[in-house]
Amino acid sequence: MKAYHARQKDEFCATVVFAETRGKAKSAAMLTDCCCDADFLDIEVYRLPHMDKYYKPGKIEMDWFDPQDRIALVKDANFSCEYMELPECKECPAQEYCEQYQEYKEEAES
Repeated sequence: MKAYHARQKDEFCATVVFAETRGKAKSAAMLTDCCCDADFLDIEVYRLPHMDKYYKPGKIEMDWFDPQDRIALVKDANFSCEYMELPECKECPAQEYCEQYQEYKEEAES
């Protein structure tokens, strides 16, 4: 199964879905929270071959609320929160890989 980055055109929210083809990835994306209101033609997908290793049988999408998936999304797919909330960042399992949080910490220390 192949990993695809999926999002609605011109939107911040994105996800990683697993599918056999690009077209099936767009269809899978339509079942996700970030693309459920999008038209098929407004969904952009592109391959993330380095994320293929996270596929498990039956898994359709990486889960932002699963700590292991979040770490993978931040570390390997450069995902981040749309709005940085410091209290939440301090509890985030992926904080050490988050570029936004690391930049914030550097600015706060200087």
